[in-house]
Amino acid sequence: LTGALSAPNRGAADWGWQGLIAYGCHSLVLIVDANTAQTLQVLERHKASVVKVKWAKENYHHNIGSPYSLRLASADVTGKIIVWDVATGTARCEIQEHTKPIQDMQWLWNQDASRDLLLAVHPPNYIVLWNADTGTKLWKKSYAENILSFSFDPFDPSHLALLTSEGIVFISDFSPSKAPASSGKKVYISSPHSSPSHNKLAAATGAKKALDKVKILISNEKPSAESVTLNDCLQLSFLPSKRNYMLLLYPREILILDLEVNQTVGVIAIERTGVPFLQVIPCFQRDGLFCLHENGCITLRVRRSNCSITGTPNEEPDPDPVQELIYDLRSQCDAIRVTKTVRPFSMVCCPVNENSAALIVSDGRVMIWELKSSISGRNVRNSSSSASPLYSPVSFCGIPVGAFQNKLPDLSLDNMIGK
Repeated sequence: LTGALSAPNRGAADWGWQGLIAYGCHSLVLIVDANTAQTLQVLERHKASVVKVKWAKENYHHNIGSPYSLRLASADVTGKIIVWDVATGTARCEIQEHTKPIQDMQWLWNQDASRDLLLAVHPPNYIVLWNADTGTKLWKKSYAENILSFSFDPFDPSHLALLTSEGIVFISDFSPSKAPASSGKKVYISSPHSSPSHNKLAAATGAKKALDKVKILISNEKPSAESVTLNDCLQLSFLPSKRNYMLLLYPREILILDLEVNQTVGVIAIERTGVPFLQVIPCFQRDGLFCLHENGCITLRVRRSNCSITGTPNEEPDPDPVQELIYDLRSQCDAIRVTKTVRPFSMVCCPVNENSAALIVSDGRVMIWELKSSISGRNVRNSSSSASPLYSPVSFCGIPVGAFQNKLPDLSLDNMIGK
């Protein structure tokens, strides 16, 4: 056991493509095997609490001249970034720009220019692109507001969204070769309950009344002080399963934004007696969301198929119908006993199969949950909802699933080519 974690360690966790979980414990970085839950390596070099850890994707050709290595980047509260060779436990590179905690960082894996590029947010308002192999600063860009986090568009690597203290900044000219020329497009997010557009929609009749929950929240005009709730926004992320969609996480609701029409097309709200959200991880293989709640419960919500907003039969059809996204609760794990010293810190999800999630607890525990599906014919016949079946994914090697699970064909490339 590693002992209790410190408060800055809350967001320092990542699940790598090789099946290893890295998380921060005070100034240490621990590497845990997700299959055996054993600690394989402890990285010691930071002098302050670790705030971020990120595995490199390693999507490059391996040969003798360019061997495979387990690379991990970690950042602490003093602004130092260390790039590790995890197998040997040695630091390959150390980066220092400022002395404040790194807000966010991510490896640039969706480009072929270099496999060593690391983008980091240095407080209060800088984004810096580093060569993580040499520690060289490639470029630096400042913005008007404090930057809290960022998210890349998985469908277009030149698009980047910054979550700031006042709104969202959309960057459309991101490039590894040079800093963005423009300051980006700034939009403001108003409260879902105080938006004037929301009030107008609520007062409408007929088909427009069905748009009551579809709230227009994005505008180029700065909202009034009482309507600004972006400080409550916990997370911003593009949806990797759906082009031009983004989610905003609030303590009591998740908003799904359609960036083409600047509307909220989906709302996942917590009931009045429900447990608030802490974190959400969107899936890329299907439109699903892993959600972490304040009681340590992890829930999986999957988008219902064929969802749209329609009017009553007596009304004329809307020439511009808006598709409403509804996410059904499909699975959840047990909650933990939350005390003053025991509370959930963060959640990570297996990036390969997306059927396992790990909960990092403040007392140092790592709880690994595996998603299972057990659907009987009777339940399917009696089900009146349009929820699509939830299958337990099989591995690329065709490992058989359980007796009560629906089997999926092995569609791996090696199996196709071999036959």
